[in-house]
Amino acid sequence: MKFKTLLLAGLIGLGSSLAAQAQVNFQYQEQNIQLQHVPQKLAVYELSALDILNALGIQAQLVPAASYAGKLSHYQQDKFTKAGSLFEPDLNLLKTAKPDLVIVGGRSAGKAAEVGKIAPTLNLSPDTEQYIANLTERTHVLARAFDKEKLATEKLGQIAELQQQLKQQTEGKTALMLFAVGDNFMPHADNDRFGFVYELAGLQSVLDPSEKSDAPHPAAGSPEAKQAAELNLKRLQAAVAKQPDYIIVLDRGAVNTGKYTAQNNIRKHAALKNAKALKNNKVIYVDADAWYLTGAGLDNTAFMLQELIKGTQAK
Repeated sequence: MKFKTLLLAGLIGLGSSLAAQAQVNFQYQEQNIQLQHVPQKLAVYELSALDILNALGIQAQLVPAASYAGKLSHYQQDKFTKAGSLFEPDLNLLKTAKPDLVIVGGRSAGKAAEVGKIAPTLNLSPDTEQYIANLTERTHVLARAFDKEKLATEKLGQIAELQQQLKQQTEGKTALMLFAVGDNFMPHADNDRFGFVYELAGLQSVLDPSEKSDAPHPAAGSPEAKQAAELNLKRLQAAVAKQPDYIIVLDRGAVNTGKYTAQNNIRKHAALKNAKALKNNKVIYVDADAWYLTGAGLDNTAFMLQELIKGTQAK
């Protein structure tokens, strides 16, 4: 009888231990989501998070209707449920699908509270002002939960090697990051949206930090819009006068279309056509979908670094 009691107690203890092991936590920026088991059905609306999961061999079942490129291109297939857009998760579809976990962030971050009423929701928005440190944190948040720590460490190690190689090539070099929309070229400083490229690549920006404002963009053709265009031109002229070694261009018009026009437009631009980097063939036109849509993912960051390595190699 005593033996049976001990055996039963042991089995209960083992069951409790296994149940505890099955629980998973997702902790990120003051969020602490506890689930009773590793999530099997995932809905992911943040493409850099989707890229991290994909790099770790973890597949989502519900994704936004979007343009998927590179290593995420298989998500175009119909077998993956398209549940809303990058900005607007389909709440009715999520209620029907009942995912174990929803990941939002970036464009969809504002919907976290609404989605959270339907299923456990993690806001995994990237912080590109601390690009590598934040990528490492977000990768481990997911890797720990899915028991993929070894693979995550390997992938992050590869990124560290690529960044080291890139920084060896760019040591002491300067750059100008440009966001192109049609024939308009907007300079991005360290504190702008794509200013992370300077820290990521080990390049020194030739731009002073931008003045931040919450004011809406002026209407096209308005006096305010003309004034903004004049200020933009002056910033470009001042940047070009500092003779940056490299110019990096992200062509917004090529997102989802593959139609790159910046390469021709830059040669006609009043402030940029005589830039030293243009004359020296030191202009790097980056992949628009990778930089604008997917962003700070795991495999995608490796791809972005490889682009910059190729672009900064001695010619």
